Amino acid sequence: MDISEPDPIWYERSRPHWQIQVLAACLWDHILGSVEEVYIEWGQYLGHAPTRDKGDLSYTFAGTEHNFQVEARAVSGFHLRVRLGGITTWNDHQGATIDLGWVDRRTQYPRFNGVCFILSGTGHNFVSTSTNPLTVSWMQASLGTIGQRPLRHVCIPGSHDSGISVITGRTLFGDARVCQTQVKSIAEQLALGIRFFDIRPVIAGGEFYTGHYGNLPGLGWQGVNGQSIRQIVQQMNSFTAINKEVVILSISHDFNTDAGRDYRGFNQEEWNGFVQELTRLDSLFASTRSTTDLTLLTMNQLIGNKQAAVIVVVSLDRSHLTLGDFAGRGFYYDSQFPFYDNYANSNDPNVMIEDQLRKLNHKRDDPDRPVFSLDWTLTQRTLQDVTIGPSILEMASFMDPRLVTYVIPSCSSKTFPNILSIDKVDNATSIAVTTAINTLFAS
Repeated sequence: MDISEPDPIWYERSRPHWQIQVLAACLWDHILGSVEEVYIEWGQYLGHAPTRDKGDLSYTFAGTEHNFQVEARAVSGFHLRVRLGGITTWNDHQGATIDLGWVDRRTQYPRFNGVCFILSGTGHNFVSTSTNPLTVSWMQASLGTIGQRPLRHVCIPGSHDSGISVITGRTLFGDARVCQTQVKSIAEQLALGIRFFDIRPVIAGGEFYTGHYGNLPGLGWQGVNGQSIRQIVQQMNSFTAINKEVVILSISHDFNTDAGRDYRGFNQEEWNGFVQELTRLDSLFASTRSTTDLTLLTMNQLIGNKQAAVIVVVSLDRSHLTLGDFAGRGFYYDSQFPFYDNYANSNDPNVMIEDQLRKLNHKRDDPDRPVFSLDWTLTQRTLQDVTIGPSILEMASFMDPRLVTYVIPSCSSKTFPNILSIDKVDNATSIAVTTAINTLFAS
């Protein structure tokens, strides 16, 4: 399926003053990961009121009735939006208008300004950038494409520090701008297509919560608590009762914040209590004794029987700890789900992008190599970052759209990420990117 040349964008009463970038990625069988950049100029000069300025850019897929329009309007401020023509997506109906927002070049990261729109899929199974939840179970809807593939040949959207969408407890210097990584609950992330969750359990007040903590020089352990584990279990059960999908929980960074100022990891009794809490998860995937690597199982083996598969992968960094009788009953050591996960640990977008793409090419140069997690996250590194720099959520807002412009062109049939781990999941861009990767590159 080809995409036709776009109609020229036109303006009423406009003159160049500065530019803004709209990023439109149209991903189809015969356009292997193409990304088009469209620059929009508004008339902003002395004596000119841009309130009547507008422009429209239309795309039509040759030989079909599928089309969409990018619309620029200057009524009550600048606005960019996409109107779906003869297309219905997993999250928007035909004729729907998708608000893209507006970001100008005078930002914290001027090189990475602009907004992003991605539309991906084949046939009549499309998904696009949108804040609306998905109306389908995307894995089940994609089984015709991904069903025969092992898990390590599939790309899945994930969230970083998944439970820190709310702050339910904090230390003296624990602050939302340096600790909060998400704005949507686990339930809402699931509805936006996320299937891999970074869960970091803590004990606080005798209960299990998610947490985001660090040991700061001179200040000791500082951080916040997020959603409770009990609430997460309830939200996942509500989801899997209807949506028969693969859901993966990666468990790490455990701390007992009740154990004095020097927080320690869970002991065996505490681990047992935590895992017992997770046994309330419905649809835990029980493997056979012969299964040593879950990532070699096909999607059909996991969910082809119309049953959800919840997999809990546990990183135990202390040799004396075990899963005991829970092992294989939905709970697995990280050696049974081998994956590479190494973040850039930088607040510089250029450094982070170069680091993650270099590691992708080095560690994932063959689809049969272990699962690769692309950590598309910036990290506050200095006192200036923590005090006056952008928050974690603000940094994520700038970087997440760059998944389209940097990650997709870096993919091939041999090299592609398996997990896209991001902060601030608040739209369907990551599932649109993973759908494009699964359609165009993974096999």
